[in-house]
Amino acid sequence: MALSNNAHTPTTLQAVKIPCCLCGTMILPNNANQCGTCLAQDFDLKSELERGPSGALHPTIYQCRKCRRYQKTPTYYEACEPESPELLAICLKHIPALHGSNSSKYKVKEASWIWTEPHSMRFKVKLTVQALVQNVLVQQRVAVELHCGWQQCPDCNREFTNRTWTAQVQLRQRRQDHGHKGLMTLEQALRNNASIRKHVLSIDASREGLDFYFLNLPQAQMFSNYLRKIAPMKVSSSLKLVSTDSHSNTAHRKHTITCELVPLCVQDLVVISKSCKNNKLAGRLALILKVKSVVHAISASPVRQNLEQSMVEVSPDAYYKYEKSYRVLQASNRLTRFTVMDVELCDEEYGGGGGGGDEQQQQQQQQQQHQLYKGPNSGIEKYALADVQVVRESEYGDMNAEVLCCVTHLGHLLQPGDVVLGYDLATFVGDGDWDAELNNSFVVPDVVLVKKVTPKKGELDAIATGTTSGSVSNKETLEPKHKLSKKKQRRRRRKENRKMKELEERVERMGFLDDENVGGEENGDEEEEEFDQDLEEDPEMAAELQALEQDFANLEAQQGQGGDDNGNDGNGNGNDDGKGVQAQHEVVEEAR
Repeated sequence: MALSNNAHTPTTLQAVKIPCCLCGTMILPNNANQCGTCLAQDFDLKSELERGPSGALHPTIYQCRKCRRYQKTPTYYEACEPESPELLAICLKHIPALHGSNSSKYKVKEASWIWTEPHSMRFKVKLTVQALVQNVLVQQRVAVELHCGWQQCPDCNREFTNRTWTAQVQLRQRRQDHGHKGLMTLEQALRNNASIRKHVLSIDASREGLDFYFLNLPQAQMFSNYLRKIAPMKVSSSLKLVSTDSHSNTAHRKHTITCELVPLCVQDLVVISKSCKNNKLAGRLALILKVKSVVHAISASPVRQNLEQSMVEVSPDAYYKYEKSYRVLQASNRLTRFTVMDVELCDEEYGGGGGGGDEQQQQQQQQQQHQLYKGPNSGIEKYALADVQVVRESEYGDMNAEVLCCVTHLGHLLQPGDVVLGYDLATFVGDGDWDAELNNSFVVPDVVLVKKVTPKKGELDAIATGTTSGSVSNKETLEPKHKLSKKKQRRRRRKENRKMKELEERVERMGFLDDENVGGEENGDEEEEEFDQDLEEDPEMAAELQALEQDFANLEAQQGQGGDDNGNDGNGNGNDDGKGVQAQHEVVEEAR
C-alpha cells in the first residue's frame, strides 16, 4: 500500500537557472547569459532611435516657413500647436527606428514632451521603449532629439508660380439697378464662417459679383454647395484646357463654377406675367418676403378668402424656366413712409380675426386664425390679413391728406399711429406697359405695405429725454459744410479707385482681413446697414445662418477623419490629456 501511494504523488518540475555572467544574479538561460539590467547597460537604445534616415545624425522634421505647417507626409503639411499631441505623433512618424523593418523590434509604451526653447529649432521627446535584444525584452526610458528644418509646402510653392489656382467660383447677381443687396446674406455667412474662408486663395471683384479662387476642384465644389444652401442660385460648371503633356499623358485644366443668384431680393415688388404657368400668382403683383434656398413671395393685394393661396415659393429652377415672366417693378430704395390711421382685421370666416373688441378677444381670434392656416414652410402662421388705412407721412396732419386703403398681411403688427414703409402705387407711373402683363381681374392697390418701422435706439433715447425734432434739425444745420466737404472727398476717392475700394469693403465684411479699421465708419454702406437691421429683426434668418455654419463644420470634420489614410488631413484622434499621447502613437502604429 505504501508503494502505491508514492506512485501517485505528483512531481514538481523546477526551471534551471544560471547566474548572470556579469553580476551573478540568478536568471533563466538566454543567448547572452546576462540579466536585463546588464544587457540594457551594454545596449545603446538612444543611438538607435536618434539615427536619422540614410545615416543622418538626427531625424529631421520639416516646417513650411510661410504657413508654419509641419510635414506629415511628403505631400501633406498639417498645422499643429507647439507641444501638442498632433505634433508628437508627427515626431514619432519621423523616427526611422520605429518604422520599416524595425517596427517589430521596438514598441513605444509612453511618450511625452521635454521643454525646449521655441527658437532653438529642436524637439526633445521622452520615450519609454521596449526593445527585443537577443530574445530578451529590455525596457528603457530615453530622450530623443529631433531637428526642425525649413521646407516649402506644395501649397505655398504653387503660389509663386503661374499655376496658383485650378478652380474658380464666380458669384453673380445681375439686377437692373446694379444693387448688391442680394449678396449681403452670403457676405454675412462668410464673415461668420472661418472654416470656409481658409480655402480661398484670393478674391477679385467684378461689376456684378465676386470671383473666388481655390487650389483644387473639391474645395470649390464644397464652397458652391455651401452657397446654394443660403441663397437661391443656378450653378453651372465649365472646363478650360491650359496645357497638355503627351509624353507623360498629363494635362493642366482650370475649372470654373458659375453661381448665378436669382435677381430677386427681400422687399422687391415684382410683376409676375400671366404667361408664367407654374406660379399661382401669375398675372399679379407679388412682394418678396424672404430669400433662402427658395424665394418666398406673397400677393401685393392678398385675397381675403384664403391667405394660403396668396403665398408661393419659387425655386431657382422654376424661376429660370420662366425668367422673362418675372420683372422687378420697384426695389427697396423706392420705399415711402406712411402713417397708419386705422387697422381692421379681416373677418374670421375670411381667414382673419374680427374687427373691434377688446385685446383678449383679438388675441383669441388671432389664435383661431393660426389654427386655421398652417402652411408647410411659407410662414403663414406669422401673418394676419387686415384692411389698413394710411396716409403719407409728409401729409400727416393735413386736412386734405389723401387716405389710401389696402389689404395687407401685416395686420398682427400694425396699430394706429405706427409708421410703415410701402410702395406708393397711386402716384407710380413706371416704364413700359407693365400693367398689360397683369390679369384683367387683378386690381392694382393704391399702396403696398412692406414692413413696420421700428425706432432706433438713438431715437428712443431722444424721445425719452424730450429732445424735439426741431433741435435735431437745428443741430444738423449747424455743420452742413463740414459734412458736405467729407462727402466730396469720399466721392473723389471712389471715382479714383472704385473697384479696389469695393473689393476691400467686401473682403473686410466677409472677414478675410484681420484689420477691422479698414472700411470703417466712413465707408458706411446703406445696403449693409439695411441688411444688418433686417437680420436683427429676423431671428430665424440668423438662426439658419448659424445652423448652416455648424453643418459645414461637421461636414468638414467628417471629411477630415475620412482622409487620414491618404495623408490629406490632420490627426483627428488627439487628446489634451496625458492618455492622448499614447493614443496618438497607437494611431501611428496602426497606420504603419
